[in-house]
Amino acid sequence: MKTDDERPLPSRRSLLKSGLAALVSAPVLGTGAIAATASKPPLARAVLQGPAVTNPANMDLLFERIKREASDEELYRFLYAMPKGGDIHHHLAGGFLPAMWYSIASDSKRNGGQRFYTRYRITDYRRHPLLSRPGVSNIFLWINLREDNVEKLDASLRVDFKPLDELTEAEQAAWMSAIVLDLPHEGRNEFFEYHWSRLGDMSTSIHVMSELMVENMKLFGAEGVRYLEVQRGAFHYLDAKGNSIPVEESEAFWNARLSQPDALATGVTVRWQGIVLRFADNALDMVRTWYAFLDSHSSNWAGINMAGREDDNRGYPKRFTAVYDEMLRKYPGIGISIHAGEAEKPDTHIPDTLRLGATRIGHGINLIWDEDTMLRMRDSEFLIEINLISNELLGYVPDLDQHPFPVFLRQGIPCCLNTDDRGMWDSNFTDEVYVAVKRFNLSWSELQKTARLSLEHSFADPILKTSLLSEYQSDLEAFSAQFNDSNWRAICAAVPAITHAYGIEKLGLSLG
Repeated sequence: MKTDDERPLPSRRSLLKSGLAALVSAPVLGTGAIAATASKPPLARAVLQGPAVTNPANMDLLFERIKREASDEELYRFLYAMPKGGDIHHHLAGGFLPAMWYSIASDSKRNGGQRFYTRYRITDYRRHPLLSRPGVSNIFLWINLREDNVEKLDASLRVDFKPLDELTEAEQAAWMSAIVLDLPHEGRNEFFEYHWSRLGDMSTSIHVMSELMVENMKLFGAEGVRYLEVQRGAFHYLDAKGNSIPVEESEAFWNARLSQPDALATGVTVRWQGIVLRFADNALDMVRTWYAFLDSHSSNWAGINMAGREDDNRGYPKRFTAVYDEMLRKYPGIGISIHAGEAEKPDTHIPDTLRLGATRIGHGINLIWDEDTMLRMRDSEFLIEINLISNELLGYVPDLDQHPFPVFLRQGIPCCLNTDDRGMWDSNFTDEVYVAVKRFNLSWSELQKTARLSLEHSFADPILKTSLLSEYQSDLEAFSAQFNDSNWRAICAAVPAITHAYGIEKLGLSLG
């Protein structure tokens, strides 16, 4: 196996020259409300600033024309500018793009005054015989620690760590590559077993995570996403000195950061879901802990979720039947959305998860082999959270042409599009929409249906939900009223759309 200095580096190096600057200074173009009581910020999206045209187009017909005649880039710009609903299947740490991680974690002015180090080399390979096996992911490289934790290491290990702010351009590219699926041999194991571990101390830093969240709100707002329902922890955050923060202080910190002007200006509403690692030894107790917490923090927290590899049999849904029954006897009004059916083989996880009380299923891929449950979910209160790019890159549906999403949607099973862990795919929400349109020929009405369903099935409180739906409809009408049959190309050309590595490398887009 080649040493770190010899192994080829990915093309992500180019991000450092152009994409990083674009990410951290992306325009704020969102139009949603940050809270139910907040006033709606003024429209900032360029394509929504002009007056409505006379004789506006029939959007159902115009969209069919755009699909026929537009270049890929024109279609992408149109979809980027189009108002969207919510991203309601979204993991906090998995949602941050690699360049964002590096920008915040290497900047002590934005991360609470901390300095993070990363393991950029392994001096003595004899300690790690697995490293001599080709194709084996290297969890030992690019793991990130605070400076005080590096100082606690044995001297023979300390020499392998380097401050993030001192990495060379090539090392920065390799560092970012280590937290995104971008190499041919990487897949499900790389994602589940290594990506999350490499984040290390960055993911427990309340300063890093909250700053990244605001940057993400800016980017989602620029795409017209008005609502984020994000899965995050609550009990593990550390301050800049590595001290554990009491949960109420942690919540106060998060609330204060998301109430600052730059966060409010994004126009993006955020609500949280508690997350249980389904195969953990203490998973049942964590369900109880989360329910008690959610019941007392309902203003910002909307529901509970369970995640983790479904091929780890310790997390099977029936394990949780008694504890969810216990919680449902005790607590009202807590939404339940649980990962299920993220598998390429049939099982009973989806009906077993519905039995727990879930009204939303994350992924739901193998529902396609369960005819009885499919019939039960048609025209129902149950929703499937679709994650196309995730399912492709993790190998659950390697050929997206065979994804069951359009079958579910067109048979009347409520569905919406989501990003899941877009940072680890180096993608964005518009990529999901673009793939759905290109692969499955979605109509204008189908696109708007998925957006509305994301808001209707969100766990937002009724007042906020009504506000989000009303504002979405108003923005959609304003967007549509600009178009006639002759101006759509000019409007698309003016949209300042951005895409990332997935859009460039997988979709072949060039938006420069």
